[in-house]
Amino acid sequence: MMGANLKKPKLALTVAGLLFLWGVVSWFVMPRMEDPEIPDRNAIVTTVYPGANPETVERLVAAPIEDRLAEIDDVKKIKSTIRAEAAIVRIELYGAIEREVAIEQVWDEVRRKLREAQREFPDGVLEPELNTDVLETEAVLLAITGSGDPLALMEGAERLKSALLGVDDVAKVRFAGDPGDQIIIEYDDALARRLGVDPANLAAQLAARNANLPGGAVELGEKTAILRPFAEFVDLEEIRNTPVALPSGAAAPLRELAVVRRGPREPAVERVRYNGARAVAVGVTPRADINVEAFGDKVRAAVESMRPTLAPLEIQEIAFQPERVKNRLADLSGSLAMGVAIVALVLVAFLGARLGLIVAGVVPLIAFSSMGLFHSGGGVLQQISIAALVISLGLLVDNAIVIAEAVQQKLDRGASGLEAATQAIKELATPLLAATGTTLAAFIPMLLAEGDVGSFTRSIPQVIMLTLAVSYLFAVFVTPALAARFQRPKQRRRDPFARISVFLAGFSVERPRATLAVIGALTVLAALGLGGVKKQFFPAGDRNQLLISLELPEGSRLDAADEASRTLEAALRDRPEAVAVAAFVGRGAPQFYYNLPRKPISPHLAQLLVVTRDVGDLEPLSRWTLDFVRQHMPNALAVPRKMEQGPPVDAPVEVRVYSHDWASLQRGVDQAFAAVRGVEGVSIPRHNLGQGIPTVRFSVDDAAAGRRGVARVHAAQTLFGRTRGLPAGQFRYADDPAPILVRSSAGEALPVSALVGLDVAAPGGEPTPLGQVARFEPEWQPAVIHHYQRQRMATISANLAEGYAFSQINAELKPALAKVEWPAGVRFELGGAEEASRTANGAIMAKMPYTGLLLVLILLAEFGSFRRVMIVMATIPLAAAGVIPGLLLANQPFGFMSLLGVLALAGIVVNNAIVLLEAADAKRAEGGTVAEAIHAAVGQRTRPILMTAATTVSGLIPLALSSSSLWPPMAWAMISGLIGSTALTLLATPSLYRLLFQDHQKAV
Repeated sequence: MMGANLKKPKLALTVAGLLFLWGVVSWFVMPRMEDPEIPDRNAIVTTVYPGANPETVERLVAAPIEDRLAEIDDVKKIKSTIRAEAAIVRIELYGAIEREVAIEQVWDEVRRKLREAQREFPDGVLEPELNTDVLETEAVLLAITGSGDPLALMEGAERLKSALLGVDDVAKVRFAGDPGDQIIIEYDDALARRLGVDPANLAAQLAARNANLPGGAVELGEKTAILRPFAEFVDLEEIRNTPVALPSGAAAPLRELAVVRRGPREPAVERVRYNGARAVAVGVTPRADINVEAFGDKVRAAVESMRPTLAPLEIQEIAFQPERVKNRLADLSGSLAMGVAIVALVLVAFLGARLGLIVAGVVPLIAFSSMGLFHSGGGVLQQISIAALVISLGLLVDNAIVIAEAVQQKLDRGASGLEAATQAIKELATPLLAATGTTLAAFIPMLLAEGDVGSFTRSIPQVIMLTLAVSYLFAVFVTPALAARFQRPKQRRRDPFARISVFLAGFSVERPRATLAVIGALTVLAALGLGGVKKQFFPAGDRNQLLISLELPEGSRLDAADEASRTLEAALRDRPEAVAVAAFVGRGAPQFYYNLPRKPISPHLAQLLVVTRDVGDLEPLSRWTLDFVRQHMPNALAVPRKMEQGPPVDAPVEVRVYSHDWASLQRGVDQAFAAVRGVEGVSIPRHNLGQGIPTVRFSVDDAAAGRRGVARVHAAQTLFGRTRGLPAGQFRYADDPAPILVRSSAGEALPVSALVGLDVAAPGGEPTPLGQVARFEPEWQPAVIHHYQRQRMATISANLAEGYAFSQINAELKPALAKVEWPAGVRFELGGAEEASRTANGAIMAKMPYTGLLLVLILLAEFGSFRRVMIVMATIPLAAAGVIPGLLLANQPFGFMSLLGVLALAGIVVNNAIVLLEAADAKRAEGGTVAEAIHAAVGQRTRPILMTAATTVSGLIPLALSSSSLWPPMAWAMISGLIGSTALTLLATPSLYRLLFQDHQKAV
């Protein structure tokens, strides 16, 4: 049936041409991104309990939330960070959940469980906020500067947001550095005491005059008139002039009792600067599956139109992903074009001009046809999908080579073009289908892998498998039509591969056992060399951006982190490597890059994003930063971080220590920290246990308080009102209402010594100094408490010194930790890159049985012989034989990307074994002996096997030499593995055939 297409070659070629044109159009119109999107299987729950210390938040807020979340089957991990006044709970779902609908259903269940937990909260705890957009990338990050007034900057940011939301494909606009807005009514303590003004009563009076209540409606003829009582304050002057009733019965305008002002939120939560100037950052998130390059053009146009209207405010770009998408895809497109050219040259060199050009002409047809199908299935053009196409260049010509070679052999024997093509299809369609099926089976684990790593790399198997399927269809429909039309008989010339094939076949026929013994020894030696290869989860990125986390001790105030950040910023701006510096104080940097671990609000933290001249500046600038902070800020810790590839990992080296007892946990952390510091190659060792914070505990004497008519709640309200402020309603002058707070003019600057003199009174009662009803005791409490899977723990983390890999560190760290005499109830486990790598590799290995089963079924269907199946399966370990020596010679690490390369090799090796067995069986079917069959098979198949290896290697060269850090480990693993495994397969398969079959036997 397949041969029938040769009678209508124009139809086959026309269909191929249309598919090609479809692919070319798809290439220009399909969505474009830099990296694949990872499903939102992560979320953060933030719950605020004003005024509560960490242990209270842990017991009354974090514990109920964690207990309810643990009841959800789809929740994999629960990690909590508990500080004074807030619990931040991170949620991770199982990787098997892929579809957006299924993920959203889980988040709905999470919301329901949070409502259940909320019923257990004490009064005063705010509603939990669930953020499920943790991994959403803000493709454009802008800075609004040009004013020292943070509220003016925020107003400009709001106006810019309105303009950006009108741009097509803009999904969200977020702010960093929002100063907040509030109305402060500051009273003087001495004046308030003299006039008998009770702050709680003052707040109640203002709140009653600022109520937004409906007035109902009345009939007005045939109409209904809505009654609108103007009960809210409309401006600050109205607030200042509102009369306040005094205990004496008189009334006085508020302006005579207090200062009324509008200002940023106090205490400040976060701040942003760009190149030293106060700023508000504006992050723009695009919709999914769009052309990010075109999106960037639209955003820039909108920004340009807003510049005149925002003057004198300025808009500056902090990070602009569309530009990087354009450059990244241009580089990979160049690699693709170079790969096609190299493969074409190799084909011409091996096959001659006419035959080589026929096979090479099929390459772009298959590549672009595959892209058209990929686009129609919802595919996105990004670095993973383009690199997958580059990888497949050598693989996709394999079928075409075999068909073209077979046609040429038959032409040389005197057959006509149509006869030669028809006979080639009849002989090879089924074997090539089996060979293609086995190659496809090798990519099944990548395709089915679960989790973030599987999502990140899934377009590799998708594109390669699609391309291989298309290459088979083109091989049986298009290549024969081209061959019948353009190939011509050639005069027989000496085949340069004939001598090689005779040499190889001689080993297999005459010394099969010795040959297999040598091959086995080489494979074992290669496996033993794995210990010398550095292990790496994913390689570092190649962006000229350095993210520096500057951490002060837990419990430090935002102003202290701000001052430390200013010092480092100023020094960095003087460095020749630094082009621009953006500082995010009290929080992490916005998600401008896909794999940044999102940092929640943290007063002790500042993150500095430094743009350098080029990637080569990152390492020296990192070293300089560490030296500068050690010398000038001994109380701070700097952690420089390059932009990395793959799913996010907090730190490459990580030890988690567990204990419910705080003292035991501290001792365990000290011991683990000493073990980590003692390992060579560790950089910036640190832990997150915190040093603790001072706490002033006050104990109310209920008897003394009762005699004065006050209770504990009144004492707590007095303290909170004087330092933070009592709520007196909201001031609605913009979209977001500003709270009105009544507080002492000192605010949090109130001296500790003044606490005993604060007046506390029940409503309508006489004020009593707080010191007469309460006792104050200073104490030291944990500044932060961490939970992992509902257990108290602390993490010891470290970076890697230059030239070291996490495998080297952990090889020394594990025995060091095993020797530690841990306190009772303390245990530890390793996390970091090793855990992430183990999880990612496990996701691949868990799907390997599917590949094994599919391979066996395909081979049994093809050969109907268990011995032949065993021969083919025995060659799979040879795929790894050349990988390790190649990685050592190329100085490349073994990581997840290298593992993908090894899996891809397995399919190629199996393919080679299949075509050798097919040729041997064909010779025996003609009556040849086993020895003759081996000589014939090796003689016929050495050339196409070596050509397949040569084209695949040549197609991978652009990736191996790529400026991107992601692809060289995979490319070199495949190149070296392919060279080694090809040579060994040409020896191992015939040798096994020689041993398992005799001339008088027939395989079953």
